[in-house]
Amino acid sequence: MARLESRSPDFSVRLIDRWPLYYWRRYPHFLRVNQWSPARVHALPRLAVRQALELGYLRWPKALAPWCHNQDVIDVGCGMGLHGLGFLLEGARTYTGIDPLIKPRSSILKNLHSGQRLDCGWTPDELMQRIPRFHMIRGLSSDLEGKSQFDVATLHNATEHLTDLPGVFQSIARLLRPGGRLIFSHHNWFSWNGHHQEPKTIGRFQPSHPDHQRFADWQHLQGSHPPEHYVMTKLNRLRLDQVRAITSTHFEIETARLFPSTPNQGAGRLTDAIRARHPDLTETDFTTQSLFCVARLKPPTAAT
Repeated sequence: MARLESRSPDFSVRLIDRWPLYYWRRYPHFLRVNQWSPARVHALPRLAVRQALELGYLRWPKALAPWCHNQDVIDVGCGMGLHGLGFLLEGARTYTGIDPLIKPRSSILKNLHSGQRLDCGWTPDELMQRIPRFHMIRGLSSDLEGKSQFDVATLHNATEHLTDLPGVFQSIARLLRPGGRLIFSHHNWFSWNGHHQEPKTIGRFQPSHPDHQRFADWQHLQGSHPPEHYVMTKLNRLRLDQVRAITSTHFEIETARLFPSTPNQGAGRLTDAIRARHPDLTETDFTTQSLFCVARLKPPTAAT
């Protein structure tokens, strides 16, 4: 399985993972998983694939390739859709991205390496016009119930933003064919940077900055945020065991892998004083960056 841990803004990319070496090195693989069809591969605009690579949108689909080959994939909370290029390169039969915040005519998205927003040169509408197997829908997963079915549902660092995670997972269960899989990566609220605010890495941390003082070194767990603040309205603040329990309602968990925070993500900064302030939290709660989960849909009689 490809590496899944989060990249920091100061990462370095190997030469063979840069464009165009990455593309041509893996081109035989792209052909093989796409039924040896050059037309399927070439239908993906090469310039858009390059943007997806350079902005970090090919890593997640590559990691999920063993589960998504020749499958109909729905990407819940997909953002602006560049992950879809990766899923199709890796042999997915179709890709459908759904997100209430999609802007079909906008080409602005986040660089997953730096966190900065920039113009990638491609809009969801343009990609849909060029790629018959690529679909983007502005809406919620529940909007598709009774209309479409899929083999795999993915959520890339979206679960922590869902205020009704049980409801979303129930909706996804209704969208999946028998035996379908749910695959997600969940950014842990209780990690050093689980607040999604600055500083997101040690490299960005400015100890004298007042905003950084409010969030760094687990200060975000103090609970002193206004009710309307981002961390109170856009993050569900679930414990990892809660996420697993919610998943188990409709799915049989096959893989639940915890990724520890790296030094640049705050590993090594946990102190006894911080532990003492939060006696209900375990070492795993503090030091886990993300949870990667693969779960198979339970038969109707087995769901609880």
